[in-house]
Formats: sequence, C-alpha cells, structure tokens
Amino acid sequence: MQRTLLVILALGSLGLAGCSSVGSGAAPPAVAAPAEPAAPAIPTGAALGGALGGPVGASLSDGDRQTAWEAQVAALDSGQRRSWRGSHGVFGYVEAGAATGDGCRAYSQTIYIAGRPNRGHGLGCKQPDGSWKMTS
Repeated sequence: MQRTLLVILALGSLGLAGCSSVGSGAAPPAVAAPAEPAAPAIPTGAALGGALGGPVGASLSDGDRQTAWEAQVAALDSGQRRSWRGSHGVFGYVEAGAATGDGCRAYSQTIYIAGRPNRGHGLGCKQPDGSWKMTS
C-alpha cells in the first residue's frame, strides 16, 4: 500500500512539474547576467603623471581622478586633446604631443579647481600590454 502511494505521488509530481513549465505563462528562471569587467585600477601618486600626479590630483575625489585619468589615456592613445568634467565641479583637458619612435608621448595637462587652472606636463610611454606608464 505504501509503495503504491509513493509511486502515485511520484507520478503525480512529475505530471505537475511537466504542466508547470508548459504554457503556464510563468517566467523562466532568472539567469545571472554576465559580470561586467571591473574598470582598470588607476595608478596612484606620482605614477599618474602631470598635474594629476601631484597635490592637485591628490585633492580630487576618486571619481574625478578616474575621469581625468581616462581622458589622459585617451589623449595619449589618440594623440588628440581630450577634455573631461568631474562630478564635483572640477574639469580639465589633456593635450598630447607627437609620438616618439620609442612609443612615448609628451603631454600637457590643465585641471581647473574653483575656476583656477593648475598645469602640469609629463611623458607617457605605451607598455607591451597596451597600458600607459607615466615616466615624468
């Protein structure tokens, strides 16, 4: 008797499981979205180069420093001026010079804080992995 009851319950469960996925209008199970790659970490201190690598850069919020760094890398990659605007009222631009034969590029940088320009310059050299290393 118990065995028969277990068989009936098992068959009933299978039948219900099959019905619940066919035409029930229920949403399919959630699938986890693929993880987005983390933003690359920016260097700190003097390794940022130019005005960004000194006291002016240290006074920026992490988000503003990240935005300025991304503009600096974009200017070095493209060889063209890149402007940026932070979320805390600071802004600036980076002007890249001509590329040298050894994969380096001089650049100048201006960061405006409270309307006052802070200027710096440096030299960025492209690394084998595609990143930029500021050498001055």
